[in-house]
Amino acid sequence: MQIDRLTRIIFSPTGTTKKIVEEISKGLKIKNTDTINLTKTDIRQNFNLSINKHNELLIIGVPVYEEKIPKIIEKTLKNLRGKGQPIILITVYGNIGSGISLKQLRTLVEDVDFRVVGAGSFIGEHSFSNGELKIAKGRPDERDLKKAKQFGKEIRQKLKYISDIENIPELKLEGKLPLIAKILPKDSAKLFAKIPTVDKERCNMCDICINVCPVMAIDEKNLRINNEICLHCFACVKKCPKEARKINFKKKELVKLFLRKKGSGRKKPQIYY
Repeated sequence: MQIDRLTRIIFSPTGTTKKIVEEISKGLKIKNTDTINLTKTDIRQNFNLSINKHNELLIIGVPVYEEKIPKIIEKTLKNLRGKGQPIILITVYGNIGSGISLKQLRTLVEDVDFRVVGAGSFIGEHSFSNGELKIAKGRPDERDLKKAKQFGKEIRQKLKYISDIENIPELKLEGKLPLIAKILPKDSAKLFAKIPTVDKERCNMCDICINVCPVMAIDEKNLRINNEICLHCFACVKKCPKEARKINFKKKELVKLFLRKKGSGRKKPQIYY
């Protein structure tokens, strides 16, 4: 199957998902590449894409929140339309669990007429990771990126020998919600961590936190965060050059114990093709 064009659709507040998708792209070696970054609110709100060419490949890359894909992305991706084109699904989670994220993505894209030719759950630094609680610190690292690039090469080879995409067998994706994810309420991340406030002595009013927030939750005048719409992605913390915001946990010792236990050990990417 001849592929002449690659479209990458990403949602990546802290940049980890973006890194994985870019490395997969290197393995695919498709020169004509376009990227739609749904991290920005205005791009998300205006997203409406119909793919008509059969020689085009798509990649969708999103982070995992609470063992699922973000609700705002689930809503956005319903404005995507295809005509039987191949697609790669990528989720990135913080070394705790990818849950049903890949299965959710597959349902979404198959409903709008795409054919899944590859999928993968990769690991990125956890949103809650900080100086005290290091969960997948620095990931994706060199090993992760090497695995991502190799995955792209494998998909390239697979597509090379496919004559009719309709005959591709359905991938058997693993993933389920753990019991704790079923028990906890919606937006349970807010039960674990406080909204990060600004240290006025450190802040230099550079507005980086405002610009990186994927849901425009930060007030431009006082830099306060709207708890109702905040995703708890903590891009505002991780991207601040002055470290003027910090991640502070509720019931600190209990939360740290829970997260250390769940996030211990080095989980490996799970790939399907």
